[in-house]
Amino acid sequence: MVSTLVIGATGQLGATVVRKLVERGRPVRALARTTSSYQHLEREGVELAFGDLRDAASLFAACENVETVIATANAAVPRQSGDTFKAVDGQGYQNLIEACKRQGVRWFVYTSAPVTPMDDQIPLLRQKRLTEKRLQESGLEYTIFRADAFMDVAFAMMGSDIPVRGSEVATVRRSFWFSSRFFNSVKDGMAKKGEVQIQGRGTARRSFICIEDVAEFLVKSVGHPQARNAIFDLGGPQALSCNEVITIFERVMGKPLTARRAPAAIFRIGLSLLKPFSPAAADIMGINYLSATVDSVIDMEETAGTFGVKLTSAEEFLRGKMMLPD
Repeated sequence: MVSTLVIGATGQLGATVVRKLVERGRPVRALARTTSSYQHLEREGVELAFGDLRDAASLFAACENVETVIATANAAVPRQSGDTFKAVDGQGYQNLIEACKRQGVRWFVYTSAPVTPMDDQIPLLRQKRLTEKRLQESGLEYTIFRADAFMDVAFAMMGSDIPVRGSEVATVRRSFWFSSRFFNSVKDGMAKKGEVQIQGRGTARRSFICIEDVAEFLVKSVGHPQARNAIFDLGGPQALSCNEVITIFERVMGKPLTARRAPAAIFRIGLSLLKPFSPAAADIMGINYLSATVDSVIDMEETAGTFGVKLTSAEEFLRGKMMLPD
């Protein structure tokens, strides 16, 4: 019996989940596409299963003799032309839930996102709400974690490669044209020009959380009595505005930084204009608009205590990354 199947194992969060499970000595099966880079998964304690959320038969095979599924995959930063929100986050997760039911999987841990005022307008969030509903109606035991913005991604997109140091696979380095073009244009901004990229005025607060901590919650939830059929919002130890994050970068890097602010309206317009041509690009614009205009403040004291997770502050995260080689 394989204890856990990880969906999204070739991504940054999924790879971290696999590593943590292996470190705990728990048998892991990792789903990967034959076309993906999966060398980081080829280690003792990991069984590779080749498949795709869009391929129902491959999911049925991957779920055989599995007790728990931890799902982190999404189409927010697509790798292939067919990786649409409808195909991956919609039909793909419907396929996965059905495969779990047919194979007798006991527990399904799903990585979602906080509820926002724009869930109906932002493609990824709309699909996540649908998947949550399907899980709740599936008859499977489930845990849903609605994780706020990842430090590893959001801080990197502000203009630094420091947040991705030491990462086996980094979301910001994926080849999706829209996000990769932007990251490549700003990744040296803080180091070489002293410039930081900010959405709007930089005053809206978010409960940024690092990927290591998200993975810790996912792993610790399996079999936890208080996680059964429960939904948790996840964030870091404090909600920060981007202006406050700039101050932390200045302390860590030991240099002053200048903010380059893009008006929030640009992202709202981009959401509308890009949606017919590239829903994934539109989705990124919508998320940026939310980040610029809507507070997301999550009190983590009870949830962190329930799962015994010591949350990493933004400064601890960046100082830890600064110690790693470029």
